[in-house]
Amino acid sequence: MTLCNSISMASGNTYNENCQQQADVLVAALPLFDDIKFGANVTIADYGCSQGSNSLIMMQYALDHLPPSSTASLIFEDLPSNEFSSLIKLLPQLYDSNPTLKIYPSLIPKSFYESVVAPGTVDVGFTSCTIHWLKRLPTPKPSGETVLEYYQKRPDANAPAAKEDLREFLAFRGHEIKRGGYLIIGCLGACTKEELASQYKDATAIRHRVIFRAAEKLANEGKIPQKAMEKIYIPMHDRTEDDFLSGIAEFSDTWVMEKYERKMIPHPAYYRFLEACKGADQNKKKAATKEYAGTMVDWILAVIGDMVKSWWLESGVEAKRVDGLFEELRDTARDLHAEEDIGGSEMPIMYTRLRRV
Repeated sequence: MTLCNSISMASGNTYNENCQQQADVLVAALPLFDDIKFGANVTIADYGCSQGSNSLIMMQYALDHLPPSSTASLIFEDLPSNEFSSLIKLLPQLYDSNPTLKIYPSLIPKSFYESVVAPGTVDVGFTSCTIHWLKRLPTPKPSGETVLEYYQKRPDANAPAAKEDLREFLAFRGHEIKRGGYLIIGCLGACTKEELASQYKDATAIRHRVIFRAAEKLANEGKIPQKAMEKIYIPMHDRTEDDFLSGIAEFSDTWVMEKYERKMIPHPAYYRFLEACKGADQNKKKAATKEYAGTMVDWILAVIGDMVKSWWLESGVEAKRVDGLFEELRDTARDLHAEEDIGGSEMPIMYTRLRRV
């Protein structure tokens, strides 16, 4: 891995419109704030704020715990490539909802795999659905390897880099968060072999795989260059529970784990799918399945859509053809996803609250 990951979520408010599952992941972390005693002058940092809709849920929950007339410095951090303009448009909601508080937001366009704010200035740090993103881009898919083969090898191939990334993240936050302060983490994890064998599907891998099977189809039909298929970079890694906990344990002189829980968070569209299937005939069930699969595809394209388009442009696809090909990719991926047994598209999330020693 040599190239730095500068990939952000899809632009044009797309991520905000398709991040319902991430919102559920975040909401499940909010009780970790409940017994924190906030002072009247507090600094709260969201590491990996994206386009802001979910970040504001967390910030508002924290603000609700502040004494009246408190001063709150709110730090929103993400990559320089992040679309901060969507977040900026949402900030007035915080002012309007908290008239008795003095609120000072800051936007920090930096990677959280480096120092983000001054040492010892943050009271509470928060990150949700972010640290599975790797600092550097993985090795591209070899030309002689299928998408399925590439994805089967990814966990082992990316694990060493993910281990080092977690070390860097925890070390930098250890410098920034005050002694006695807190770091709350919601980290995307990996299903165990037992879970995959008995109950759950590897929802993240399925979502990625159908996108690139659809792209592979475009390449085989000569609509995009074959080399565009070799650049399957998705810079993320689903950590095992052991990897996550052992990574934190390395910093026992910096962090004390006060709380920990692992939860399965389904996509909210799954409940709509189940409701639509109640008493439905085969045609209606098929339509409900296709709609559910479409939601899953839109979810992942809201994360990696701009990334895919940039690969195509770099691989020689004419700019005027990109949007049309992207719609064809989306439609094909939806059909492929509807053929999968995708279950509730659950994501295993590891939640913890760390206290700075």
